[in-house]
Amino acid sequence: MDIGDVLIWEATNGLLLIPTVIGLVMVVRWFRGRPVFTERDWLFLFGHSRKEVFSPRLLLRFAAMLVLVVVVGLGISFYVLPYGLGWFVG
Repeated sequence: MDIGDVLIWEATNGLLLIPTVIGLVMVVRWFRGRPVFTERDWLFLFGHSRKEVFSPRLLLRFAAMLVLVVVVGLGISFYVLPYGLGWFVG
């Protein structure tokens, strides 16, 4: 294994462990009868309060980004993939 393989392995482990640990903390809090997700946790993970995160402006931005991603994906699948990846890269 070279350094690239090690870095990819560690990055993958980190990305998989973060949600696992968050889930484990939530289960332990649930068993102890404490609130599973507090306002302090919300601010730590998202940086804004729940009212700011779930605002109509955010939902509009999310919908616009979703439409953009779908249009780009369809464009790639219909116009680039039939010619092959070599045509796109070269």
